[in-house]
Parts: sequence; structure tokens; C-alpha cells
Amino acid sequence: MARAGILTCSNTTQDVACSSFGCLNDVNHNKEGFDLSDNARIEKKHKIIIACSVFEKELQACLPVEGKPEIIWIDAGLHADLPRLEEQLTKVLEESQIDGTEVQVFFGSGCHPDIYRIAKRFVVGIAPVKNCLEAFCGENVEKFEENRTMIMTPGWIRAWPSIMKSMGWDEVDVRINLGRYDRILLLDPGIDPLTEDEILMFFDLTQIPIEIEHLPLDHFKCIVDEFLR
Repeated sequence: MARAGILTCSNTTQDVACSSFGCLNDVNHNKEGFDLSDNARIEKKHKIIIACSVFEKELQACLPVEGKPEIIWIDAGLHADLPRLEEQLTKVLEESQIDGTEVQVFFGSGCHPDIYRIAKRFVVGIAPVKNCLEAFCGENVEKFEENRTMIMTPGWIRAWPSIMKSMGWDEVDVRINLGRYDRILLLDPGIDPLTEDEILMFFDLTQIPIEIEHLPLDHFKCIVDEFLR
């Protein structure tokens, strides 16, 4: 076994008040040295990310290949029911408070009016963005929203049945509440594209023309990398 020598004041004075004395006890007694085996190394913390399901495909695609954290998904439709969103976030955070576990919340500062209070209570970080549109588009959000445009992603369109259920809406309610928009811009990164049937069904629901534009994930990956650091 390789031997390692460390010289500190405790080696020469045997000063038990020194912070190194206890951990260098083996050296002081001329034993076999330190155990450098894998079992003796400090284990990395288990990481958990609590994330909105609207990010599911994109976040999975942008996470590092090695050392992927465990992800707990929160239904995107709960954005339409803030008390239930807080209840679910709180429940999952309470269940994730395990020694040796690092927890982060991939929700933006605008996803819930009390998100900072919730994060502070559980001592967790949140995503460095206001919402999912900012995470995907950065400073281009306002440009994309010009001319009465509503921005959507495949994840949001697939979440609409859940949103409608939370709001208690039917087709008429959807058309009334989205009536201020002249078009829907579907930003699709191409990871799990909507089928033609899904697009036609959403058009039938909203009665708003849908235009599709490719969404590069470069900006989103930068946000994910910053979040993970």
C-alpha cells in the first residue's frame, strides 16, 4: 500500500488541542498509514432535481452523461392552480430532505409568487430564470411575442388537458381566454416533436393558426449548466 506522510504541529508537539491531532492519530502511533481505498474516500452527495414536467425532454437531453441526478417531475398543469402547486412542491421537498442529499428546484422565480419563501424554508436553489420561456429563449421572448403571438413548446401543448382540468375550462373557455392572440408560435427543439394529429387537435381546441419554428437548445443548456454548478 502506498504510504502518505503529513507533517503538522500535532506530529511534533502531540498537542491534543490541534484540529489535526485526532485525524492523524494513526500517524502518531506509527500504524500502517491511511486507507486510500475507494471505501475510505468521501462519497459524493446524491443529487435530486425537482423540476416542472414542461422541461422533461429538454432537461433530460441537456444533463451530463455521467453523474445524472435523480429527477422528480411536478405536473406542469399545476401552474394553473397555485395552492396545489405549492402543496406538491412542499410535499416533495419534505420527502427529499435526506442526509447526504443535495436538492435543487428547477422552477423559475415567476412560477409561483412564493417560490423564494419555499426555497428558503428548505434551503434549496431555484433555476436562474423567471420562467420556462426565458429558460428556452433568453432575451428573445419579447421578440417572439410580438404581433399578438403566444409562445408554446411541445411540453406546454401536451400539458393543456391538465391545465384545462385545473382551471375547470372547456373548449369555449380556452377560446375566450386565448382570443387576444392572432397566432401560436410552437418552438420545437426536435427531441420529441408533436405529431400532426397533436398539432391539429390543438388547433381545433384554440382555433388559432400554429406556426412551427426550430428551437436550438444552446441557451437552455447554458442555463442548466449554471443551475447544476
